[in-house]
Amino acid sequence: MAAPFSEFVGNKRLLWIAQEWDKNSDQLAEWAMEHLVNRRDVWGQYTIKEGEVGFVTLPIPERRGTGSDMVTMQKLRRHFSGRAVSHLISLHSISDHNTCKWFAVDIDLHDPNVVNADEIAAANLAAALEWARRLREQLFDPCVIDTNGRGGYHLLTLLDHEYPLADVYDYVNELRSDWDKFGLPRKPECFPPRREVAEGHLPYPLRVPGRHHTFPHYSRVWNFDAVGENEWLEGAEAIEALIALRPAELKVAPSVRKTARTLVKKKKETKRKPRVCVDLDGVLAKYESWRGPDQIGPPLPGALEFATSLSQIADIVIFTTRCSQEHYGEHSTTTLVSPGRLKIRIIDWLEKYNFPYADVYVGQGKPHALAFIDDRAVNCSPQKDPDAFDKALAAAGALVNPRSARQLQTATETKQASNGKTKRASVKKELVGR
Repeated sequence: MAAPFSEFVGNKRLLWIAQEWDKNSDQLAEWAMEHLVNRRDVWGQYTIKEGEVGFVTLPIPERRGTGSDMVTMQKLRRHFSGRAVSHLISLHSISDHNTCKWFAVDIDLHDPNVVNADEIAAANLAAALEWARRLREQLFDPCVIDTNGRGGYHLLTLLDHEYPLADVYDYVNELRSDWDKFGLPRKPECFPPRREVAEGHLPYPLRVPGRHHTFPHYSRVWNFDAVGENEWLEGAEAIEALIALRPAELKVAPSVRKTARTLVKKKKETKRKPRVCVDLDGVLAKYESWRGPDQIGPPLPGALEFATSLSQIADIVIFTTRCSQEHYGEHSTTTLVSPGRLKIRIIDWLEKYNFPYADVYVGQGKPHALAFIDDRAVNCSPQKDPDAFDKALAAAGALVNPRSARQLQTATETKQASNGKTKRASVKKELVGR
């Protein structure tokens, strides 16, 4: 088997850049999982067959939705390492519930051999930089990426959370609307590529930054702060610029946002399985004492089998206080780690032990779910059980102070017995009256 990057041995500069991407693949994978992966169940994969580069959407339709083939941390690491063209992937800009957490414009030079290729390349860059300038004025942090070294550019912008598909498409579509004024031969593609997506349809994905699948080239990043320095950042500098990109808020008209959210909710209800939130510590992972936010115990016996069975009927959402900023109040000596970074640590653990899951919740408040499975959960359903509050009080007391649990239990039993006597006396009095 040939050594990694053997095809670059004759080009010391390109070999150095390839090694920089390989060396930083772990950090890049974390960044991509947090900011670029809208859906994990499907992706684009580059292939090599009889010396020709091809492209396929994976997994094949028959295996989609089973949870067996996913966009994993390992798959992202392989892409950024770029040791083989067959390791390179593209990611979808739309989630399975019609939301987006980034948008992009693909300003491509489809044929670098055309007579006026230099003019088209210059027009492409001018458009990318102007649209980036407008985004920066609106407090976005756009990134202009030289994708192939031949006049093709991606204008990528990260969002601070998931937004409805219609909102994101309307914004990026308006951004590119004056494409013809720059002398571009055709309207550039945008991501997301559509305002609405029919159930089961997969719009084309966008190639992830890194090694090019055809040309001997790695992504370069435009340096907006260049003053007497290189306009294009390469290797470790380009990687640092990508990871430092700041996600920003997408501001849209309230009426448009409401319409889009209604559309998203309607499609989500008809397409997705119900969500069940499962606690990590004490349910899936062994937990004895706090050892730090990213120190997770081994799987509990039977936990994998339980999660696998549950995944057949529901989407599993991992819900843990590890991703809560408030959690650290109990452990003031703990080094603060961002919820996004903790999410990656938990994803690594889940994938290491092959646990099925749909998402790891890192938001604020209580996520929407059909049910919560937690080793410390206390059930309380007063609408169905008149003794629900007493039972919940006893259960909560057992968690807070096991010694007081007996007293609470005794008090509850006494109250129930008293209620029973009162009820029987009332019935007896009513019978005597008759």
